[in-house]
Amino acid sequence: MRPTVLEIGSGTGGVGVALLEMGASAVHGIDLSSASVDVARRRAAAAGFEAQASFEVGEGTQVGDQSVDWVIMDRVLCCDRRAQEMLAAAMKVAARRIALSVPDSRGWRGLLNHPMWAAENVWDRFRGGCRGYVHDLRRIERTLVGGRFRQSGSVHVGLWHVGIYDRV
Repeated sequence: MRPTVLEIGSGTGGVGVALLEMGASAVHGIDLSSASVDVARRRAAAAGFEAQASFEVGEGTQVGDQSVDWVIMDRVLCCDRRAQEMLAAAMKVAARRIALSVPDSRGWRGLLNHPMWAAENVWDRFRGGCRGYVHDLRRIERTLVGGRFRQSGSVHVGLWHVGIYDRV
């Protein structure tokens, strides 16, 4: 089966175009940055996927009601204080799978992530960057389980948790 994909926080479209190259039937990306969305559209067109890819400027909590097979949230929950709202939006439209990456809040990774992200937030305040968050991964996983998803795979990439959650 060739999945349809929604990528929340699609940035410049790298993940979406890669998924199309690997066989996804359609990808729709949402990102806050109009500049990133413009790059994503050009990237999809250059790769020959203009008809299968769409990208729009929008909020990750406002994804509409159209069902997709997969929802991808790569390094997006850490950029927004509304992680639970974003998860709720993703669960509403994901028919089969949610994949996400977040800074791990547990164990020794959490012990490193919390002060590192706090220091980065202080630095970003001076240079005008956006705030980052280390959300409670246990709460994220409880939310997914409550939405009838179960973890089917996970890996750590450095201090990041990458998880795949399939609808039960």
